[in-house]
Amino acid sequence: MIYLTSQVRQNTLAIERSSRQTISSGYREQNALLIDPIVSEAYSVGIRDFPDMPSVQKRLFSTAINDHALFFQSTFALYESGTLQEKDYTPYLTWFACHLVTPGGSLWWKETRGFYNASMVDALDTKVAEGSLPEVMDLGFFALDDVAPGSITR
Repeated sequence: MIYLTSQVRQNTLAIERSSRQTISSGYREQNALLIDPIVSEAYSVGIRDFPDMPSVQKRLFSTAINDHALFFQSTFALYESGTLQEKDYTPYLTWFACHLVTPGGSLWWKETRGFYNASMVDALDTKVAEGSLPEVMDLGFFALDDVAPGSITR
């Protein structure tokens, strides 16, 4: 019995470690999209001005934030199944919710929220309703300081 208990505990820890590694890997892949300066600029414009932005940038923003939503949906599934602890899940919930309270993010979310897992949507909506989220637009990698006036065209 002691051996079985030990094996179950070790298996649980291995699954939790694997879940954290999977999430970290997925987050790095999702974040890598923003290394491209064109995608990064589109995302920065999108969180401020979606949907009133050039059509190419609108598609890039929509693709990037959808990828972020799908990443979070995977994170949520692991949390909901019990293989990701709340302490590991909550930062990702907060991070994605920060994007949904931006002017562009909130409009995008209103248009697309029906395409995602209903439980995940409820979790995000609850987090957004709680308020007190960090201001993601103030972060340096979403700044538009280096975008020349008039360089963004429709």
